[in-house]
Amino acid sequence: MQAYILSVCGAVILSALVAILLPEGKLGKFIQGILRLFCLFVVTMPLFSFVVSWKDGNVKLPETDAQETALDEEFISYVFSRRAEEEEAAWCEYVSEEFGVRASAEVLWDFVDYAYKVTQVKIKIEDFGIYEEDEHIFVIEQIREHISGMISAEVDVYE
Repeated sequence: MQAYILSVCGAVILSALVAILLPEGKLGKFIQGILRLFCLFVVTMPLFSFVVSWKDGNVKLPETDAQETALDEEFISYVFSRRAEEEEAAWCEYVSEEFGVRASAEVLWDFVDYAYKVTQVKIKIEDFGIYEEDEHIFVIEQIREHISGMISAEVDVYE
């Protein structure tokens, strides 16, 4: 693959240099046309070899090394943890705006088959703001019901 890329780059650079040095006129246009055909030939060369090998019955698709195609689980874990942090900040902001309380959130997640799945959302209310002491349980239950209706994960709201 590296040789193919180098040959394509070389053909393009060579044709660009020759095009700069060519005189204008019919001869220059003729040579530029030939250079374009040359670049097209270089780009399509792997297709010709594939067709010939297909015709002969010698088609061998490139084998991939399992190490090359294995997903980087450490990177996936990092990306999902960043996503969970963003969701935590969003939940804190949402609870603050919707219910008028200051809270911190924790999003517990898991990745199954390389997919991000929220398993639990924990919201700790740090300051109830304008709500009195008797209304705390009512507000906690209201937040739990509201968020449970929005997501399919377990929701835990506490003081």
